[in-house]
Amino acid sequence: MIGLYQGRHTESIAESVRRAQREVADVIVVGQPVDGVFESIEAGPDMAEIHKKMIEVAMRGDIEGIIRGNVEEHGLLRGMKEALKMDIDETELRIQAPGIIKDVKGNIFVLGPSSTVWGRNNREKILWTDSSIKLLKWLGYESPKLGFLTSTRKANYKPGGSDNPDLDWSWKTWESAEYLVDYYSKKGYQAKNYEIHVEHAITDGCDIICVADGPVGNGIFRGAFFLGGAQLVASPRMAITLPYEDTSQSEQDYFNHFPFVAAMINGNIRDK
Repeated sequence: MIGLYQGRHTESIAESVRRAQREVADVIVVGQPVDGVFESIEAGPDMAEIHKKMIEVAMRGDIEGIIRGNVEEHGLLRGMKEALKMDIDETELRIQAPGIIKDVKGNIFVLGPSSTVWGRNNREKILWTDSSIKLLKWLGYESPKLGFLTSTRKANYKPGGSDNPDLDWSWKTWESAEYLVDYYSKKGYQAKNYEIHVEHAITDGCDIICVADGPVGNGIFRGAFFLGGAQLVASPRMAITLPYEDTSQSEQDYFNHFPFVAAMINGNIRDK
C-alpha cells in the first residue's frame, strides 16, 4: 500500500507506482486515484482523512507492507503505532529511519537523521546510528565506516559556549560529533568528525553519515532529491512491526521503495 496526496501528485509518480504493479507486487493506492494498479481507494484532500483510510486499509488483513508515499508522516505513524498496539516510545519509533541514498555520481550511503522534529541530541543520534548499523548488517555490512557532521568548522569552535544562542547551538553540534566519534570508536567502529563537509565524508567512503541534527538532514534530503537528482534507495522504519518504507515528499519516483519493502516482506533482508 502507498499513500498519495493530491496536492503533490505528478504523472511521474503515478507511472512509478504502475511500474511497481507490473514488476514487483500488487499495489493498493490510497488518496490520489491511480489507474492500472490492483486497487485505488480515493481519499482526501484532507491529510487526516488519507491517514485514517490508510490505517483502516493497513489493518484489514491483506496488506503485507506500507510505503508512505508523499503524505505527511506524523499522523500516519502515530495512528499505525496505536493500531498495531506497539509498546514503544514515539521518539524511538520515529528516529529509527535510516535513509539509503544513491547520489548522481553513484555513491551509496546512509544519511540522517532527516526529521524536522527529532535528531537534536546525542541519545536520538545514537538511536538513529544504531538503527543504520542494523540496516547495513541486514545487507551484509558488518563493520560500516561512520562519519559525523557539525554545523561549524573546527577553526570556529570555542569551548565553553557563547552568549550568542545561534553560535552556542552551532558549537554544541561540534561537541556532539566529538562525543559520538568517541562513543562509536570505543565500540570498535571507524568513526570521524567531518565538520560541515558532507562531501568529504562521502569521498572518504563513509557508509553511515550522521548530520548535525534532524532539520539539517531534512534539508539535505530535499535538496538532494528534488534539486540534485539523487535517489532514496530505501528508508525502512526499523522499529515498526509491519514492513514500512518511509519516503521523501520531494521524490518524483517511488519505484525503488517497492522491491525493498517486498524484500522485507519476504524475509530476505529482515531479521526474524
